[in-house]
Amino acid sequence: MLRIAIIIMFPFLLNACTLGKSVATETPPLSNTLRHWSPDSEPDAVVLALHSFGDFSAAFAQLGPRFSESGLYLESYDQAGFGERQLEGRWAGEEQLVQEASQRIQHLSSLYQQPVFVMGESLGGAVAILAALENPDSVAGIILSAPAVREGIRFRYGWNLAIASAAAVAPGYRVSVERDPEDPSLAPANAQRLATDDRVIRQVRLDSYWGLIQIADSASDQVPNLIPLQIPVLLLYGENDNSVPEAGILALRQHLQQQLTYHPVPGGPHLLLQGAQWQATSQLIIHWIEQQTASRTPQQKTSLKPATVSTIGPAGQLHAGSD
Repeated sequence: MLRIAIIIMFPFLLNACTLGKSVATETPPLSNTLRHWSPDSEPDAVVLALHSFGDFSAAFAQLGPRFSESGLYLESYDQAGFGERQLEGRWAGEEQLVQEASQRIQHLSSLYQQPVFVMGESLGGAVAILAALENPDSVAGIILSAPAVREGIRFRYGWNLAIASAAAVAPGYRVSVERDPEDPSLAPANAQRLATDDRVIRQVRLDSYWGLIQIADSASDQVPNLIPLQIPVLLLYGENDNSVPEAGILALRQHLQQQLTYHPVPGGPHLLLQGAQWQATSQLIIHWIEQQTASRTPQQKTSLKPATVSTIGPAGQLHAGSD
């Protein structure tokens, strides 16, 4: 039955495959959305943080100070199509998302003369996997918080067909995403921000959702390529996650078991880095990063440029001050 449906809907699927690739609208510059949290002296490690679908760089506003207090530099930005770089709800394309993350990895690695830890939440996790594969020598480790992965999902390609067909027929159709400002599973500040901030997408276009599915598929399919690179990976997954199916996480664990540290979070929501237990989660991540940096040689630990306490500013420039 599924085979017959695929044959019937194949023209729609071919058309829909082009929807998730890119958008003609010019994307606002990344540099205006950069946020930095830095220690007072040279950082012990450098972390690039990538937010989830619909969110923006403020997702790490609570983690940032905690990281800097621990001697870590953390940087985030609004990924293309999100936050202050929205494209009227359209999908910017996998190529641009991965390219921008790769450029920031290269910039930070060159600036601090050390490999970078890439941390991604949900969509950001998929981007982190793909960007790390493009820059293996510049990546010290990957931190995945409920990454958007889809291997092992039952009827995965049947679901793809249905979503692709809907996106082809009505690409601009929008689905509302309800966000509770009092969500007890999230830290209060994050629940309020996600429910009220205009920079958070709460009306999702079907073609953008199809783009999310495609990049999650890409990340899933390319995960095995991480194995020979032996890049350390920290994987976090909330037991109450209702967005990323556990089957995808299990497949990820099976592929990366030799280089993986896995931490399930009891009662944890999908957005673990913004959850009610964010303090414990952030400390877990910091401890893992410290373990990885401790195993590097003194030459690898050397950093050329000290950082200053900062929050937001142009690319390659650190601005002291507040958001």
